Amino acid sequence: MKPRALVCEDDSALRAVVGDLVEAHGWVTTEASTATDAIDMASALRPDLVVLDVELSGMSGLESIPRVRAGCPGARVVAMSGTGQAAELCLDAGACAVVTTDDLDRLDQVLAELEAGEAA
Repeated sequence: MKPRALVCEDDSALRAVVGDLVEAHGWVTTEASTATDAIDMASALRPDLVVLDVELSGMSGLESIPRVRAGCPGARVVAMSGTGQAAELCLDAGACAVVTTDDLDRLDQVLAELEAGEAA
């Protein structure tokens, strides 16, 4: 069975690009556009990976990281940020990695590390 991933990004074009990248690494993806949906879906679907935008409207991705992890403790959370300024806060909240939305090569590298079992 292929591992499952949840991609939460409010920009539909970026969500599609990130989803395609995650699928290229072998995950079956489900998409969400809000933190609330991501929390509910993570709890229901129990994905192995959650790629979560930090700057979501309403509840932020940063606020939702602990809630996603509580509903799905085994999931690895990769936080995406437009600026990277909240990196330490995201890691403290439970993300295993933080990437900027303008550096999808870094996301590709993190996904490869996760796939190989090398990421924290």
